[in-house]
Amino acid sequence: MMTSESNFHQASIFELISEKKIKRIKLRLTHKLLAILNKKLGFNYIPKPLLKLCKFLGSVSEIENCTLYLQENGYVSHEIDAKNWDIAHVIANLPDGNFLDMGSSDSYILKNVILKGIKGEKYGIDLREPNVPVPGVNYLIGNLTKTNLADNFFTSITCLSVIEHEVNFDNFAAEVARLLINKGRLYLTFDYWNPKIVSNIELYGLKWNPLSQTDVTNLVNTCNKYGLNLVQDIDWTTDKAVITPMNHSPDQTKSYTFGLLVFEKE
Repeated sequence: MMTSESNFHQASIFELISEKKIKRIKLRLTHKLLAILNKKLGFNYIPKPLLKLCKFLGSVSEIENCTLYLQENGYVSHEIDAKNWDIAHVIANLPDGNFLDMGSSDSYILKNVILKGIKGEKYGIDLREPNVPVPGVNYLIGNLTKTNLADNFFTSITCLSVIEHEVNFDNFAAEVARLLINKGRLYLTFDYWNPKIVSNIELYGLKWNPLSQTDVTNLVNTCNKYGLNLVQDIDWTTDKAVITPMNHSPDQTKSYTFGLLVFEKE
């Protein structure tokens, strides 16, 4: 026979589920309404969390919110949902102007740049040919630190989850600074954890080397040397390793999170 205590416990569980469902419905409706305003009235409303551009992924709910943002605004979401955190933050903030994606063989950001209708020439560079070329994009096969593209040409450059794969910080920063126009921006994401993760995993034939706080500090200092400065102070908060062996970690013994930094050329 069910006791009053068990009845109370069961009721509490149902109430909790209902609250979560209601919250999710409200969030989806909010995204739908904002998407309609953006599309029909030409608004460019960006949800407040997506305006914070120098930080670390802190929870699974952030991934869910970013996925909703992409879906409700007509963008392509990634087959690995965790990657939607990167994509949503970048695509929401990209302006018109010539655009380059560094590491473009399977680039969801290029697909979304086209969908957003960003004006300007679009380029992608990678060591490999694109899996499925995006119409309207000029692709280059080569080293992202030696692109041979024109000086002062790009308004925006993205480099998403690439810098941790054997990219020399100094060569990278020098090339980005050369390519960007004055006030142009670099959008950079990377795998991160502190203390530093050491792994023998290789991805795309390159070593996987998630950045630590020391690595990020060195990267920022190197970019500063070439006139690339952060657009905001870094929020170093990392309460949780969101990317786990059960949630897309390439190393079944390691957990970590994602980092996002945005630099502007001065």
